[in-house]
Amino acid sequence: MKRTLSVVVSIGILLSTTLWADTLVVKALFSNKAMVSINGKNVMLTKDRPVDGYRLVSADSFEAVIEYKGKQSRYTINGQPIQSNYPAAEKAISLTIWPNKRGLYVTTGSINGVGTEFLIDTGASVIAMNTNHASALNIAPEEGRNIGVETASGHLLGKSVKLKSVQIGGIIVNGVDAVILPGKYPKKVLLGMTFLQNVDMQRKGTAILLQAKPY
Repeated sequence: MKRTLSVVVSIGILLSTTLWADTLVVKALFSNKAMVSINGKNVMLTKDRPVDGYRLVSADSFEAVIEYKGKQSRYTINGQPIQSNYPAAEKAISLTIWPNKRGLYVTTGSINGVGTEFLIDTGASVIAMNTNHASALNIAPEEGRNIGVETASGHLLGKSVKLKSVQIGGIIVNGVDAVILPGKYPKKVLLGMTFLQNVDMQRKGTAILLQAKPY
């Protein structure tokens, strides 16, 4: 009789664990914010406010990258996770970016783990930012080396730096060269070729598809 009760209790625990497993659904997406439903409860997820073990890594109007128990997954609105951080050989990591009303390709991501907004610029040989961007990203221009840069405004003296990591969506590239320019330009961090040359980039109609290269 005791053995039977033990089996029943074990089955009850198993069913309880299954029924109460966490489920997350993304309801709405914003820049660096995501409205999500966790087990039916709606909460706003931000980078500095984890909820029930879920941490927002990045978000834009198309998708969110959310980390849970050390695993990062990409979510679309009302969708199941469409990408986890499996090795690239098992499943390619990709990101589709659509043009905004001005025809510019803008997306959110991070530099050295700090969130920022990027403008994709295939005409820029390196990632470029202004001094305000560098300050917000905790990058010290004085630690870089002087470098001459040709811009639309003419020749400028910038600072060449090495970024530890650059991430958009689930795509991460480490050790990326960048330049810090004096003044207020560019207005957004330019995602130039020092990053783009490390990913596969294709045109899909008006959209740009970026895909992590297999290693």
